[in-house]
Amino acid sequence: MNVIAIWLQPLKNRKEDIALLVDHFLNKFSSEMGRAIPQISPGALEALNNHPWQGNVRELQNVVQRLLLTGKNEIAKSDVDESLGVSLHTVTQNVLLDFPEKILPLRDVEKNLRHRYFKYVRERSHSDAEAARLLGLAPPNYYRMCKELGLK
Repeated sequence: MNVIAIWLQPLKNRKEDIALLVDHFLNKFSSEMGRAIPQISPGALEALNNHPWQGNVRELQNVVQRLLLTGKNEIAKSDVDESLGVSLHTVTQNVLLDFPEKILPLRDVEKNLRHRYFKYVRERSHSDAEAARLLGLAPPNYYRMCKELGLK
């Protein structure tokens, strides 16, 4: 499948693309979620432009999805800060990686993280079908994994 290699500079070096990508992802995911497209404040767009984007476009895509999950009609700078993990409130409320004192086998840590993340997504979804879609899973796989994690 890797027939032609295309090299692009990292997103942090292509600031002019950020607003276009945000607009694209807002339109795409709003449509998929059946929600109105929110407005994005100038401060929010500035915060997105100033972020270093180590994860490139995929990281930006995930942030836009998180912003849409707030359900707000206008996205403010504070919403962007929370979605990027900049705000202290977000760090204390949504800590997924608080490691125990005792070192555990990786499979136990992975199961714990999956359980907490599935629970987090389910609490913020309107249905199991939406949760499965947000997690990028086919519904049968989502239900199987929920059962394995003791969530069903």
